[in-house]
Amino acid sequence: MPKVKLVYFDARGLAEASRLILHHANVDFEDVRIQHADWPALKPKTKTGKIPYLEFDGHLIVESYAMHRFLARKYGLAGKDEYEQAVVDGIADVSKDFYAAVAPWMYAVMGFRPGNPEELKKEHLYDNLETYLPVFSTFLKESNSGFLAPSGLTWADFVFSELIITLLGLESNVLDKHPEFKEYIKRVKNVPELKEYYLSRKE
Repeated sequence: MPKVKLVYFDARGLAEASRLILHHANVDFEDVRIQHADWPALKPKTKTGKIPYLEFDGHLIVESYAMHRFLARKYGLAGKDEYEQAVVDGIADVSKDFYAAVAPWMYAVMGFRPGNPEELKKEHLYDNLETYLPVFSTFLKESNSGFLAPSGLTWADFVFSELIITLLGLESNVLDKHPEFKEYIKRVKNVPELKEYYLSRKE
């Protein structure tokens, strides 16, 4: 078995898709969770001054999406062939754009960035829900698999579902116009390899 260490804050955030891939593959890994108070002292010791990062059999991988892609390809969650892998990468990148678009509101609510959440809500939350959720609805319908890619579960489901789970925790009505994603989230959380982890993790 490879020696694997994943380093991030004690949160789901940018590292959770990689954690989900590792749990799905039943990989024994060191899940290092850094407290925010300890981060200023640790930051200069990291290669890029950022987390998460992944150590895999002596190799350092930085940036969350690089980590996700590496692990997904290694453990069979990247798509069934090179063409679907490209589709999955594209879906994940759209999810990344969605994340960046809602981030000003999301981080203001969490207290990590300045700003009045109520003033930011329409532009950064609701306008972007109107823009992005129909796109993901199309991916879901066209896949005919119950997940975002035709072959079934991939890492793109993890990055997208984690964002939706976070948004639901902050604003419970975000899926009112797209109830299909309520069933989709249940489907992801009931994947047999992950069900126990979802039930046990901190939200």
